[in-house]
Order: sequence, then structure tokens, then C-alpha cells
Amino acid sequence: MSDAARTLRRPVTAAQLGIWVAQQLQPDSPLYNCGAYLEIDGPVDTGVLEEAVRRAVEETEALRSYFAEDAEDAEDSEGAAAGEARVRQIVVAAEPNPLCVRDLRDTADPEAAAHQWMSEEMVKPFDLAHGPLSDQTLLLLADDRSFYFHRYHHAVLDAFGQSVYATRVAALYTALLTGAEPPATNFATLDRVIAEEAAYPGSRRHAQDRDYWLDLFDDLPDPVALAGRSAGSTHSSMRRILTLPSALADRLTALGDRLQAQWPALATAATAVLYHRMTGRTDLTFSLPLAGRTRRVSLTTPSAMVNVLPIRVTATPRTTYTELVASVSRSLADVIRHQRFRGEELVRGLGLSGGRQARLGPTLNVVTFAHELFFGDSPAVGHPLSTGPVNDLKINFYGTAASGTGIRVEFDADPDLYDERELAAHQERLVRVLEWVAGQPDSPIGEVELLEAVERERVLVEWNGVSRGVRGVSLPVLFGEQARRTPDAVAVVGGDARLTYGELDAWSNRVARWLIGQGVGPERFVGVVLPRSVELVVVLLGVLKAGGAYVPVDPEYPAERRAHILGDARPVLVVDDPSVLAEAQEYSDAPVEGVR
Repeated sequence: MSDAARTLRRPVTAAQLGIWVAQQLQPDSPLYNCGAYLEIDGPVDTGVLEEAVRRAVEETEALRSYFAEDAEDAEDSEGAAAGEARVRQIVVAAEPNPLCVRDLRDTADPEAAAHQWMSEEMVKPFDLAHGPLSDQTLLLLADDRSFYFHRYHHAVLDAFGQSVYATRVAALYTALLTGAEPPATNFATLDRVIAEEAAYPGSRRHAQDRDYWLDLFDDLPDPVALAGRSAGSTHSSMRRILTLPSALADRLTALGDRLQAQWPALATAATAVLYHRMTGRTDLTFSLPLAGRTRRVSLTTPSAMVNVLPIRVTATPRTTYTELVASVSRSLADVIRHQRFRGEELVRGLGLSGGRQARLGPTLNVVTFAHELFFGDSPAVGHPLSTGPVNDLKINFYGTAASGTGIRVEFDADPDLYDERELAAHQERLVRVLEWVAGQPDSPIGEVELLEAVERERVLVEWNGVSRGVRGVSLPVLFGEQARRTPDAVAVVGGDARLTYGELDAWSNRVARWLIGQGVGPERFVGVVLPRSVELVVVLLGVLKAGGAYVPVDPEYPAERRAHILGDARPVLVVDDPSVLAEAQEYSDAPVEGVR
């Protein structure tokens, strides 16, 4: 059969379309690169594995596809308007040798060399319009140890689909190694996978699910974060992995049995305790990656159908962990019941489109479908490298105590928001939460102690042990003194823009005089609805110099929430466009009189 004859055109899933569109905004970014490796403990016959991978790729349309835009000439059965561009998957013939073998056995440190090489591969962008969108390599570390590395684009495969695929490769290898004919595949074609979800949009169930989600988030809470600021999505370039002590894992398993709760509920509740104790927040939301599959064909065929939906958790100081687990269990059941509703549609329905998915909270991923594989007699343990974009922080739990491989807690963080020390501290605090709730689940979570002895001594004694006199002057006065001391030093940086202390002082003086002309003064509020920028700092300092008080409002808040905050504050002026600062240019930049 010729390559042309074997080229197929398939529609795309909702998940694939969302990822494809997002990737077009940053075509050279590795944001949607995903990958994992299987650590194989034992000998591997490279020739047999090459044949197993070749057969598995031949069976897997997702790993032989790339994407193309078609311009339809007329409306078709899927309802596309004439001339509308639509995205298709182009499935081509498998490559003759889809597995590469890289021998690192003679390097000084084979494992370090393997991790360095995989890290470099993970940041290489894919070309969605040409492919291939999947790379597989066997890294030989020793005669009896190797890493089977698989890198892929999120648009063709997700973590669940990769797990299904890896299981098939292991089964093919084991059968071929013994000379047996492998069992027939359960993999279906991609059009059959997509057909399973095609009837959902527009159905009564879809309408019910939509009502559920929009009602649940009618009053969307502020996003919770362990960092003091926010940022956009990033590739997961900072990761810290910790394996729970086996004794703790056993205690958590016993606790789950006692509470009649599944491990995802225990892990989610413990994470909510961490965030509650760190932030004081009682209304918390976390983003949950879901398999996005409810029927046999999609559950047994490697593809990209992942869905991300939020869970809302209420945690107060008086709530016990036992009560929290019960509440989370009910909420998780509701999420699963309504999981076919796409997270992208929820984001749009809540007015959070335009890259604001992070407002649904940090990602919490409790993976229970991963299991130990065998390549012949050689066991293999999976290690995810990246599962897609990270908004703030992604907390991953892998495995269970009953799995025999233990429980791994992995933190993926935005390096613009956290450093290695902060990440380690937060991860260790989560372990302390797990230790605490395993021992006294019926006590109020407000009693959970997050600080280790050294931290506690520093906060309660060292930081509070020295008294210092404080001058009775305002922030504008202190800033003015600093501007006179170091007028040429950089005071604020935002993107490519930067201001020295002298420039910031002069600009904010002009803005203060303009604000006074708009009626701003003592006991008067100014609403400030600006993104993080140099202009934001200028406005805030200008308001203080004018004698007023500012009401900061995140411009990413839903319109209803912004209106509620501003309506309650009743400011004399709202600054929601930095271009209005041009009106202050005609004013003097001399210090504003009366500032104390």
C-alpha cells in the first residue's frame, strides 16, 4: 500500500482544537511539550523493543498524525459555514524505525547524562503542521538498566493516552521476546474516538452539566496561590520530586480504609489544608486534569482528550480533616459526574477567556491509572517529565501505597514565581500536613502545624525579638527621600520598561497633581484597574501623593466582581486605561505640597 493511499484525514477532539489554537499563539514555544520515561530495571533486547515500538506506532493513529487547516467550500454535515477554516488530523504511514537507541554506558555518569539529554529534548518545539509529533528513544545506562523515553505534543496524546500506549508496547515486547504472537490490539481509529464525543455538545446532558458548573461558580472566588504574585502559563522547567516514607504511605492507606475514602479525596483534602493554613483562605479552588473519557473506545485508544475542570473546597479552622475528606469526596463525585463539560467552555462561560484559566486555581493532579509494567521479566516504573503548561504551581501525586511503588509527590512550578528553596519548603510543609492528618484526622485543621522547629523559632522569636523605632512619616515622604539619595538607580521594571527613582518621582508627582484636579484627596478613593506594569506603580504612588487611597482591582476579575468592588468603594475616579496618564504630562513634576 502506498503512503498516499495510507494517508487519512480525521477530525479533531475538543481538547485537540483548544491546544492547537493555543499553540498558534506561540508557535515556537515548548509550552505543550509532554513526555515521560520508563525506568527499566533489567536487560532489554533492543531489537525486540524496536519491533514492539514499530508495531505499536502502526496501531496508534495519534502517533502518526499532524495537523492541517482546510478551507471548506460549502457547509457540510458538521455544520461548518462556507469558507470556514477547520483543523484536521492528517494520519500518515508509520516510520520504518520509530525508536532510536542512544548508548550512554561509557559516559562518566550515565544517569546524569540521560537526564541532561532528556531535558534538552523536552524544550525543542514540535511543528504541528508537519510532524512527527512524537519521539521515542531507548537510553542505555547499563547492561541491565535503561530509560525508555517518549516525548510527544499534547495535541496528539495526553498522559492517560501515553499510559495506554506504554502498556501496549510492554505487552508487545513481552510476547515477541518469547516468540509468541502478540494479542490483537484494542486500539480504534481516531474517527471512532471522536464519534463518541460528537453527540454530547447540544445534548440535554450538556445543558445540565453547563448549568451545574455555572451555578457552582456564580461567585468565582479569587485564585489561591502560595506565591505572592501571579504570572502566565509556562513550560514546567522547575520540578521537585519527593517519595513519601513507606510508613506514612501505609498510614494514609489505613486512614482511607477507615474513612471509606479513595486516595484522590485524601490527597485533595490534604492539599486544601496546606493552602488554607498558608493563606488563611476558606474558599479554595483547584484545577483537576481529568481523563476526559467515559466510554470504551476512548478509554482503550491512545489519543488526546484530557479535560481540566475545577473543584471548589471549603475549609475553615474548625473543620476536621475527616469532615473535609467527606466533603471533598462528594465534590469529586460531582466533578466526575459532570466531567464531559469542557473546561475551555467553562472558562469562556465565566468570562475568563484570553489565557485566564489560572483563575481557576493551581493544578492538582492525582494519578491513579499509572501502574508498574514489565518488559519480559524486567520491571519498569514510569516517571513523567512534563504534562503540559504550568499555571503557578502543579502538584502531582503518583501511585498508591498498595501499588508497591510508593507515593511520589511532584511539584512543577513557574520559576518566575518560586525558587528552589521555596519549592522545597512548600513540599515539606505538605508532607507535614500528611503526617499530621494521618495521626489526628478528627482534630480541627486550624491546629495543623506547618512550621518546622527552626522556622517557628525564626518567626516567633528572631523576627519579633528586636524592636525598632518607626518615624511618623508617610510613604511618599520616605520615597521622596530615597529618590533624592539615589535618583539614577532603577526603581521599577516592567517588561522592557524601566524607571529610575528620579523618573518615577517626577512622573508620579505629575499624576498626583492631575488626580487632585479630578477631585482626589484625603478620604477619597481611586479605583485602579490596571495589569502589573510600570504605569500601575506610577498610579498607586500618585494616588498616595495626592492624599487619597487606592482600591486595587485585578483586571482579570469577572466584570460582575469588578463592578461589585467598585460599587462598594464608590471611588471618585477609576483608572482602568494607562493611556489616561498622558493627561498628566502638562502638570508640574515638582513635589506635591502637603504630603507628610
